[in-house]
This record gives sequence, structure tokens and C-alpha cells, in this order.
Amino acid sequence: MNKCKKCNIVILDDTDRCPLCKHVLESDGIPGESRYPDAIATARKFRFVENLVLFISIVAECLLIAINFQVDREVAWSLVIGIILLYGNVVLRMAILGKSGYLAKTVCLVLLAIVMLLGIDYLTGYRRWSLDYVFPGGIIAIDLALFILILINRRNWQSYMMSELLTILLSIVPVVLLQMRIIHFPYLAWGSLGVSVFLFLGTLILGDQRARTELKRRFHI
Repeated sequence: MNKCKKCNIVILDDTDRCPLCKHVLESDGIPGESRYPDAIATARKFRFVENLVLFISIVAECLLIAINFQVDREVAWSLVIGIILLYGNVVLRMAILGKSGYLAKTVCLVLLAIVMLLGIDYLTGYRRWSLDYVFPGGIIAIDLALFILILINRRNWQSYMMSELLTILLSIVPVVLLQMRIIHFPYLAWGSLGVSVFLFLGTLILGDQRARTELKRRFHI
């Protein structure tokens, strides 16, 4: 253990400087013990797990492609599993081990899930269920996540207003696809736009002056 003569305290951790005055410590010959976690070692373990899962996924996908090619060439089921494995690796790296905020993780993972299901729909015959249901449903899921985050972070709720505006812009896409007759289920398309608009209006009206101030600050008005 080390002792600081200036502060007259004993430092149990194995360090050479006092955490209070930064004075060089004097050792009494008794070995100390580390009281703080080794962040570098922990990060290396997580990185090893990431790389191990990625390696296993690549090997598994190669085997599945080979089996798919030998057994049934008409249905590309191995590519569907590959898309799911890819999404699982993204979830591991971004949602579990990533350092981004909850909102960024939620939006990115929902959008990636929509893209993943679009790919699965295309590989399985393209019946357009991904556009009719998944795309607008994913936008509603983002709105729900925004609403929950606003309730949790009530002191800083106005910081989510720009995300609400972006969600409104995103929810216009299903309505446009509906008018182009690419989407055939109108209820979710209009519903996603309605939920996004009402969430923003509710924040704007209930937020009163703070909400308007936030918008002026964001748009430099």
C-alpha cells in the first residue's frame, strides 16, 4: 500500500500518485490491490466476442449456401438466413456493445430491420407485405420509441423535436407509395403519417414556449 504524507491518507489502490493532491506516494512495501475495473481488458473481451460471433456467422452462412446449392436451388433460403445473421451481428455491435444513444440505436435498428425484411420479402417471392405492413409499422414503432423516451427524459423532452420532424418526413414515403399504387394497404400508410404528425403537434402545443424556442434555435430563426 502507498501513503501520501501531504494528505496523510493511505491509498489502497496500486497507484503511484495521490488522487487528491497528485503528490508522489511513498510505498510501505505491502502490495496494493486494484480497486478499479480494467476497462481495456473488458473492451478486448467484448471485441473478441464480436469477432467470434462474426466468424461463426460467416462459416455457418458458407455451409448453408453450399447445402442450399446442393439440395434446393429454386428457393434461396440460405440468403434469408444470411440476412438474419447479418442483422444479428449488427444488433450485437450497435445495440449491445455500441456507445450511441438510445434514440440513435432504436432508429438505426428499426430502419435496418425494415431493409432486412424488404430483402426477405424480395427473396421469397415479393408479395409486398414488407411495404404494406413492415415499412409503415416500423415508422409507428419509431414514434412509440420517441414517445417513451420523452416520458423518461422529461427534463430534456424538447431535444426530440427534430427527430419527430424527421419521422414525419419518413412517414410521407408510404403515403407517396400508396398514391403510386406500390402499397395497397392504406390504413397503416396513413396511420404512420397521422401518428407522426400528432406526436409532433402534441409536443409543440403542450411544450408551449420551450418547444417554440427549441425550433427557433434549431432552424436559426
